[in-house]
Amino acid sequence: MTMGREFLSKLKESCVSILPIILLIIILNFASASFRLDEGTMAGPTFVSFVVSAIPLLLGMTLFNMGAEKAMGKIGEVVGTTLTKRKSLALLVVIAILLGTLMTVAEPDLTVLSQRLLPSGPNWLLVAVAALGVGIMLAVAVIRVILQKSLKIWVVIAYGLVFALGCMADPDFFPIVFDSGGATTSAISSPFIIAFGVGIASVRGGRNSEDDSFGYAGICSLGPLITVMLLGIFLDKGFILGNLTTEIDAMTSDSLTVFADIGPFYANQIVSAITDVSISISPIVVFFFIYNIFLKLRSKELLSIIVGLVYTYVGLVIFLFGANAGFIPVATALGSNFVHVDEWIFLVFGAVIGCLIVIAEPAVHVLADQVAEVTRGTIRKGQVFVSLAIGTGLAVLFNVIRVVYNINMIYFVIPIYICGFVLAFLVPEIYVAIAFDSTGVATGTLSSCFLLPLFIGYVNLSSNGDADTVLKEGFGIIGMISTMPIIAIEALGLYGVIKNKVEYRRALKRVMEVDDDQVIHLPLGEGEVKEKEYGMAQ
Repeated sequence: MTMGREFLSKLKESCVSILPIILLIIILNFASASFRLDEGTMAGPTFVSFVVSAIPLLLGMTLFNMGAEKAMGKIGEVVGTTLTKRKSLALLVVIAILLGTLMTVAEPDLTVLSQRLLPSGPNWLLVAVAALGVGIMLAVAVIRVILQKSLKIWVVIAYGLVFALGCMADPDFFPIVFDSGGATTSAISSPFIIAFGVGIASVRGGRNSEDDSFGYAGICSLGPLITVMLLGIFLDKGFILGNLTTEIDAMTSDSLTVFADIGPFYANQIVSAITDVSISISPIVVFFFIYNIFLKLRSKELLSIIVGLVYTYVGLVIFLFGANAGFIPVATALGSNFVHVDEWIFLVFGAVIGCLIVIAEPAVHVLADQVAEVTRGTIRKGQVFVSLAIGTGLAVLFNVIRVVYNINMIYFVIPIYICGFVLAFLVPEIYVAIAFDSTGVATGTLSSCFLLPLFIGYVNLSSNGDADTVLKEGFGIIGMISTMPIIAIEALGLYGVIKNKVEYRRALKRVMEVDDDQVIHLPLGEGEVKEKEYGMAQ
């Protein structure tokens, strides 16, 4: 595929992903005075800024999707492949911890979360603790595959540790813990981690090589749950509330008031996007070029990766600028507006926007492409998108119910995880791996830049700026979204298993003869076995 055709193909995907969200918000703005993005007018500075931001959002997502495949994915696969061939588990573990930590420190979504939580405090503390958790768990994910251990058992043990630690932590801190887990594996780290796992699994080989290609991002998301939960045990809640109290007005004052504000606001956001993405990309770029001194890739492969890195950098800068410039002011305005309308409208909006926003996340496209490629089309991209859209829509709906009716987050999270663990033992291993990978990729830049300020704005106004309530209810949406993809993807696997068994029985009845019990059936080939296990054979 030529570069021009590839660009148009990715641009079409971006339009299908993002335009429905933009159209929904535009319709709300014109349909009711209660949803005016600008008080007293249909087309004020906030609305204009939002519409204009559609261009960088579309262009940025297109370039990022092109670059992620050429650069981040390729680097991850090359590093995973070459390190595994050296057959040094110790070296592989050290590099995994280093890369996992470096990538997460630079993850823009985690920075957004930390700045919202501790705007005037040491937000680096949350970032550092969460990043260390990702690095440690990436090493654990590598060890699991090398030793060929079941993902299901390791995940159950890890979540058991999380909830055991939760018994010692302040329950009000849980939304931050689960938000941290969801914000760590996103636009920068997810393409690398997923491809890193594919590279290790391809060299490791074995009957379960395809199953072992996934699950890394899911295990990495567990790291911050453990390390941030430990932080919550020792961190003084009053310290966080003090920061929130002094800065809560600044957190909800992103709305534009006059057109003259747009220029300075855009300038600030573009500088912020360039800074954040430069910090995000640089550790991976520096590591790769140092690594390539020993690897010595061919010039053609190296040039392709460099071009991909440029696409990734430019695309992510433009996308992040569009998300920050267009979505944060709109989210702030909408969050305040929902306080004044009937609760059922907020519930419906939450379900719809949840379905739409996950499809627009760049990391979701990377995962869907990787799933389709590794399973050779047995699990189709469309099936991954539909499952994640339904799961995320329900997650946002549950979060609306949680904040509107003041229900503790734990009453949603525990039943969801119990259902996920039960389903895990009813579906093929590959669906479990993809399901836990989805927990990180479903919570990306748009969730951090749109849904997080939306709920903070709603809770801040409805609670009259009470910092304790904002901590308990304003946060948590990222964590809530990260839970439901587990059930959504595993339900897809269960549907495939049931469908396969029904079709098999129907086919058996059509060809059954009296003496069929005398027939000797030959063993299936490896590819046929995989299709039967996936339950989604064409």
